Amino acid sequence: MSQAIRVAVLLLAALPLAAETSRVVVLKIDGLPPAALAANRLPNIERIFTRGGTTLDNFYARGLSLSAPSWSLLDTGRPLEIRGNVEYDRYTLRPFDYLNFVPFYFSAGAGGRVDMRGVELLDELGVPLLLDRFAIKERHQAFQLLQRGVRWDTLKSALKRFVAKAPGELLDEWIVGMSLGDSLNKQYEHDLLLALKDPKIRYLDYFNGEYDHVAHLTNDPVSQRHQLEELDAFIGRVWTAIQQSPLASTTSLILVSDHGMNTNAAVISQGDNFVDWFNSKAGGAHHVLTNRHPLSEFKVRGLDPFVSTVITPATQPGYLNGQGDQYPTVMLDLDGNERASIGLRNNTLNTLHIFLDQLTRRTLPGATRAAAIDAFMAELENTRGPWMQDLADLDRQLKSLEPQIAGLRRTVAAQPKKWTKEQIAQELHRSANRDSRKLALLEEDRRDYTAYAATITRLLKLTPADFDPGKFKLTEVIPARSLGPSNTLWDLQNYVTGPGPQGFVLTPDGKFDWERSFTRVNYFEALHNIAVRNNVQSAVSARPVDFVAVNTRDGIWLYHDEEHQVLLNGTYQPVAHLRANPDGTLTYEKRPLGPGLPLAYFEDPNLAVPPDWLLQSHTDQEWLAATHKTRSSNAITGLATQLGENTSGTEYQQRQRALRRTDLLVVASDHWNFNVRGFNPGGNHGSFLRSSTHSVLMFAGAGIPEGRHIPEPYDSLSFVPTVLNLLGRPEPGLPGPVIMGLIP
Repeated sequence: MSQAIRVAVLLLAALPLAAETSRVVVLKIDGLPPAALAANRLPNIERIFTRGGTTLDNFYARGLSLSAPSWSLLDTGRPLEIRGNVEYDRYTLRPFDYLNFVPFYFSAGAGGRVDMRGVELLDELGVPLLLDRFAIKERHQAFQLLQRGVRWDTLKSALKRFVAKAPGELLDEWIVGMSLGDSLNKQYEHDLLLALKDPKIRYLDYFNGEYDHVAHLTNDPVSQRHQLEELDAFIGRVWTAIQQSPLASTTSLILVSDHGMNTNAAVISQGDNFVDWFNSKAGGAHHVLTNRHPLSEFKVRGLDPFVSTVITPATQPGYLNGQGDQYPTVMLDLDGNERASIGLRNNTLNTLHIFLDQLTRRTLPGATRAAAIDAFMAELENTRGPWMQDLADLDRQLKSLEPQIAGLRRTVAAQPKKWTKEQIAQELHRSANRDSRKLALLEEDRRDYTAYAATITRLLKLTPADFDPGKFKLTEVIPARSLGPSNTLWDLQNYVTGPGPQGFVLTPDGKFDWERSFTRVNYFEALHNIAVRNNVQSAVSARPVDFVAVNTRDGIWLYHDEEHQVLLNGTYQPVAHLRANPDGTLTYEKRPLGPGLPLAYFEDPNLAVPPDWLLQSHTDQEWLAATHKTRSSNAITGLATQLGENTSGTEYQQRQRALRRTDLLVVASDHWNFNVRGFNPGGNHGSFLRSSTHSVLMFAGAGIPEGRHIPEPYDSLSFVPTVLNLLGRPEPGLPGPVIMGLIP
């Protein structure tokens, strides 16, 4: 060994070894943008993370910047399963309300549920949370959106803390609105600091949504700073508790947010009411399903947290007058504000329903009635094959569940009636309740899908003779509270919303006139045409809709207007005048790159590559590196994540995943939002704008380099693999790359 090598070895041996991480504390702050930390000097965050730890300068929410999907990616490190804050099964309209925790707590208190709906869904798909890598005695989870189990002791203590307030303080809260939030946050903090004293606990997390709430409500920098100062003081207390804990030398502290916030002190976020628009003639005069009452009703029921299906009927529907409760025809997920996910009732089902509505009235002239029956039977015949195949597949998939249902019944029947303290400590009672809940959900699936299939089967068996008076009722052949199968792109461009202005009419040669007998809407053009008359802010467009996105066989299509469209299929290809044919093929004109296209990459000075680079195929990481500093940040990978297919799991699970998908993704223009429960004037998120996707990720403590900033871009999928590697528990198979520069 040479003298130089000997000296180098001795010098390396003399250096202190980096402390290994055996415990992580994850502080989850909803909606916290890096811009807010940069604009406010916060002493504890600066001391602990900026100078004493490592900061990711470019960390992004993958997919839409929504709370439920974003936290699901951060908590699992797996491909997206939850794609909205609420989802509905198209066949049954069963809600998957991922943010509504009030019914969950009441059901859990009665012994009916153990986990939040998002956790139940992930469990059904076999997708573990980060905390699931730790034994029950090794983890401490506070309240959050992906809640596994309930900390009843925390709730009891928080209630005692709340009731113990001075009478004058309680009176003040009664006047301005009573809230347990402050008491709960203080109790969650108390429990976290107490858990840090236990050396057996290796994973701790804490969730706080206060900044997100304040920033939605006001763009006032002083109000937002006040919330940040409270957060900073809390982080200081946690850091002090870590230093005083038994595992101080091996504990890492992580600060992470799920998305950013598009808030600007100079601009008030404007709202557009999609419920009113879809109720209107221009929007199709639909009966509209949402998961909450629109706050504009100014009724006590609008505050009801126990609902997840609210139907706002059209005042002048094209048909289905007075039948909104039975037959909603459009579903809206508006949470997240800067985007709306829209599910429309199947276009063919609409058409058949209109035929039946007209034919069962017996008010049509004889020749028109005969032609309409022939046209109805022709439409039914066109769809009979695909729908019968779908029902056959559904029946086969439901039968495949029978062994699982039978096994769960035996397991549930064998559960003890009483649980010992040792069993409760091991949470065996919760495992048993999970089995009971899983059995109930599977049986509900089987019952509701069977009822849907029976109704569609009766529809497909109709013959001309069945149109004699009294042969059937509409509810027997048209499934109530169902959107039916998904729509094709052709359907969405030629969507039937009711009979024509003159009702059913004939062509000059006496045949049924398909064009004039129905009213149709092209939803891409119609959504683009929404505009306000008086634009009171120069920084805000007069058009609330930026673009509409939908998955097609040729790629993800982004529609801004007829001349400005893009197809994403590994490349960014400008097109115009795209039209779908009934057979699913597309026609369009390819166009050169230029300004005004969706995502606006061409004119963005922060695009890190020449514009022609966009026309070539690249990996996700290459797209992220090239575009992340632009106005639309990681929209290319985000749209692929949100609208792309996920083919993991059983055939039945893939069906259920497809049934939760919506038809259209509508992305708002900058500083517009669609939150009809109460338009947020302060700021919003949900889009692919960098202000909304740019998130916080900071590390400090054991094994973390001090004063380091990592400029390379990463997204949500890197969080779990990085934390596991930090703990020395690398897990092969996770799709996200580990953050380089953080871990030696």
